[in-house]
Amino acid sequence: MASSFQEKVILTEYEDVAKNVFALYAALKNESRPRALRRAELKQGEVTAEAVDFLADVELKCKRILNPTQYRLTLRYAAEDRYDAIPKVLQQELGKLFMESNLNYDGDYRVLYFRAKNNRLLDYDQPPQFPEGE
Repeated sequence: MASSFQEKVILTEYEDVAKNVFALYAALKNESRPRALRRAELKQGEVTAEAVDFLADVELKCKRILNPTQYRLTLRYAAEDRYDAIPKVLQQELGKLFMESNLNYDGDYRVLYFRAKNNRLLDYDQPPQFPEGE
């Protein structure tokens, strides 16, 4: 009985990983800023993570395990921020692959997740902190 519960927890974790990856994919794909290619720089033994690298990585991983129709629909749903429409079985398979490939928020592209989160927070219209004349 415990093993089936553990399996459900693991499958749910894979779904969460897939949703995290697809959320960042959608945010980067729908970014209003133009994507410019830059030369990769090696800093302290690591190459700087770029949005184009992440997008290509996600697309390659999806292409590796999905058939052409599933691939096209999955990326369309992800880009349109409708990744809940992707069947659970595919989310679980992709989530497992994304986790093994370090594409989650604590993996190789954590800087992009952080940047996307900060950009989203800055996009909210906030009232001035100290309005004049009060």
